Amino acid sequence: MSDLISRAERFARVRHEGQFRKGKAKEPYTNHLVEVAALVERCSSSLAHDTVEDCPPTSVAELESMFGNFVSDIVAELTDDKSLPKADSKKLQINNAAKKSKEVCVLKLADKTLNIGAIANSPPEDWTLDRRLKYIAWANTVVGQLPYLSKDGLSEFLKRYDQAELNAYDDLGSVRQAQNAAIRILER
Repeated sequence: MSDLISRAERFARVRHEGQFRKGKAKEPYTNHLVEVAALVERCSSSLAHDTVEDCPPTSVAELESMFGNFVSDIVAELTDDKSLPKADSKKLQINNAAKKSKEVCVLKLADKTLNIGAIANSPPEDWTLDRRLKYIAWANTVVGQLPYLSKDGLSEFLKRYDQAELNAYDDLGSVRQAQNAAIRILER
């Protein structure tokens, strides 16, 4: 299995070469892949989870030939249809979350946890307060629909969710909004 993981990591690094996160820090996208893998104990599908979606011409068939059905099936289940308008794609993530397999739920939760953490710590510079709040609320809705959630994984997601909300108000809201957010978070 470690050979499969090493091959998946090399593959993902090559495919995502030159890609960066949207946040102010512009971290290499591969950092996200490694963080997701660490949250799900370095499984090969976690490293390849965004390659079909974000790295054309990567395909599920290519992943299957390189890593087998297990990896390609998980990646296929996680991949959004980029031909759809973003709003439709986001609605589908909510609608399809309840149908996800246990393996995909683990990856989806890790991915959303890290995306929320990125919004908390290094949000895209052009995102307004409203856009940040809508994104974290949407991510929370997706996670809330997943049928298989570990207690520890959900706890980490919620911790980062709270931080993202608080940081959004601290960065872009009024003092009163930040204070109210802090009170809401403490009450949760």
